[in-house]
Parts: sequence; C-alpha cells; structure tokens
Amino acid sequence: MKYSPSLDEQKKIGEYFSNLDNLITLHQRKCDETKTLKKYMLQKMFPQNGAKVPEIRFPGFTDDWEQRKFSDFTWNAGKRNKDDLDLEPYAITNEHGFIRQSEAHDDFGYMKDTDRKAYNIVMPNSFAYNPARINVGSIGYYEGTENVIVSSLYEVFQTADYVDDRFLWHWFKSDEFPRWIERLQEGSVRLYFYYDKLCECQMLMPSVPEQQKIAKSLDELDNLITLHQRKCDELKEVKKYMLQNMFPTKG
Repeated sequence: MKYSPSLDEQKKIGEYFSNLDNLITLHQRKCDETKTLKKYMLQKMFPQNGAKVPEIRFPGFTDDWEQRKFSDFTWNAGKRNKDDLDLEPYAITNEHGFIRQSEAHDDFGYMKDTDRKAYNIVMPNSFAYNPARINVGSIGYYEGTENVIVSSLYEVFQTADYVDDRFLWHWFKSDEFPRWIERLQEGSVRLYFYYDKLCECQMLMPSVPEQQKIAKSLDELDNLITLHQRKCDELKEVKKYMLQNMFPTKG
C-alpha cells in the first residue's frame, strides 16, 4: 500500500528539501569559487616566467625575491626507528596529507605487518612525501607535537629558519613544483622523485615576513574552502537522514 500525505503536507516537505538542496548548492558553489580564487592567487603571488617578483604583493615589500636551492635550505630528517620505539604509524594521502595509518585507505595496509624498526621517524614540523606518488600530490606536513613514524618508502625533510614552512607548502601546491618533478623524476616503468632530486630544485623566495604574509593569506583561503566543504557535507548528511525519516518505511 502506498501512503500519501495531504497536498499541503506534500508542499511543506517539498519546500523543505528544496531549501536543503539550495543550501547544498550554495556551499558547493562557494567552495568551487574559493578553489578557483586560490589557484589564481597561487599564480599571482609567486613569480612567473622568469620574473623576480610576483604580480601581487603586500604593501611595504619591494625587494626582489632571491633564488634558493633546496639543497641549501632543507636537509634529510628521516631516521630509522632502530630502537623500535612505540610511535604512532602515519600514512600520507594525496588529499589530506598526514593521517593515522589506521585511518588510511587499504592501499596502506602493508604497513600493518611491517617491522617498525624499518619505519622512518618523523619529528614535528617535518615534510614527508612518497617519491612514487609525489607527481599526484602525495606530500604532507606534520604539525603534531609528538614524533610519529611513516613507511621507510617516504622521504622526510626539514627546513632552515629563514623558510616559513606554510609558505613552502603553498609553493608545493603551485604550478611551479610539478614542473620540477616532471623535469627531474627518474625511472623506467615507474617514475620516482627521491630526496636527492628535490635538492636539485630551485625556487624564488622573499624575506620571512613576506613569506608569512603570503602563507597567512593562502591559509585563509584554505580555511574557507574547508568551511564550505564541511557545511556542504553536513547538509548532505542531513538530507540523507531526513529522506530516511520523513517518509514511511515498510511495515
């Protein structure tokens, strides 16, 4: 038997779901627009095509950016967990960077049965990446307060004091870094980008205060993207729940 409410109730239910759909669409549009804005700002806030300065700068900064080699301001910070310390194992995903290995996709299941002495220790404020998947964005920055461990397949490095790590993080997400990867990665069947290749990369870098200004601006865009995406996901869950509970079930 098919149950049907009165026409007035049908209209109320339809109006409710239309409002939910409109909110979902609004937040998704805002999320997409902010992603487009960030992509634009990444192009405009880093020098392009041989220029020494970017097109968009904050007031008070006029000096040329300086060319820096990664071999000068990074060092290999990965060390084996030879003492078998009981540290939390992490994995790195393309979308979210560092996540607990227990929460990672099954593709990382191999880590469960690996001897932890073979893992690399990652200290707070370290970068790490998968040299076989860096070309698709598999890089993370660890901001925790306790040491953790990652697969020995990962490269781990830290930076000098005159580099703002958030600034560098956004550079990794710009169009410039993928060009270096494409130019320097090596291999036959599968391509790799090990730390020694990263050391060959170069980038233009401003003073630390300007780095911090740029990083803060781009972080704010990331926060907006996260906010709208979270609201969109929450509203989708609400709609799913209401669809299950605003209509009669069998029996």
